[in-house]
Amino acid sequence: MDDFDNIKQNWKEQPIPKPSRASFKSVKDRIGRVARKQKIANVVLLSTVVVLVAFFFYIKAMEHQDVALALVAMIVVLLIRVLVEFFSLRTLKNLSMTLDIESFKARLIGYYRGRVGVHTVLTPLLILVYCFAFWTLLPDFKESLSKGFYNYIIVSSLVLLVVLGGFIFVQVRKEMGTLKELRNP
Repeated sequence: MDDFDNIKQNWKEQPIPKPSRASFKSVKDRIGRVARKQKIANVVLLSTVVVLVAFFFYIKAMEHQDVALALVAMIVVLLIRVLVEFFSLRTLKNLSMTLDIESFKARLIGYYRGRVGVHTVLTPLLILVYCFAFWTLLPDFKESLSKGFYNYIIVSSLVLLVVLGGFIFVQVRKEMGTLKELRNP
């Protein structure tokens, strides 16, 4: 048993490798890319909010309660998503690079756990609410738009939903991979 104690003591006395400048730069660059993507997502979402608000006033939605409720629901869903991205971005920016590597890694793991939760729970729920609100607008669209334009809206919204679903799936897989990589170096 003496050999085992010696091996154990030698193991404890091994120097802890310090992170290199290259690995630090790699992590910092990766965080920068994630932050840029989140900023772009917020710009797209806020642009959509502006379009929906303009549409709301353009069609005088207040005159039709069901249309007004549907548009407000769609706007609120997008604003919630913008807020989620904003707070996620703030959390990412507040990750201190001066922490020891284990604390930094633990916070980064927490950040990615939160992102996976957002992508797997909150985002699908928000998409369902948005789709339901959109669906409630379809009878009004059918009544007031030409058949061709109405069909275009139906087809393009389904294509957009499939593309969005694919994008979310890819994002979840990427972030799950990053989380797995962080947990098992």
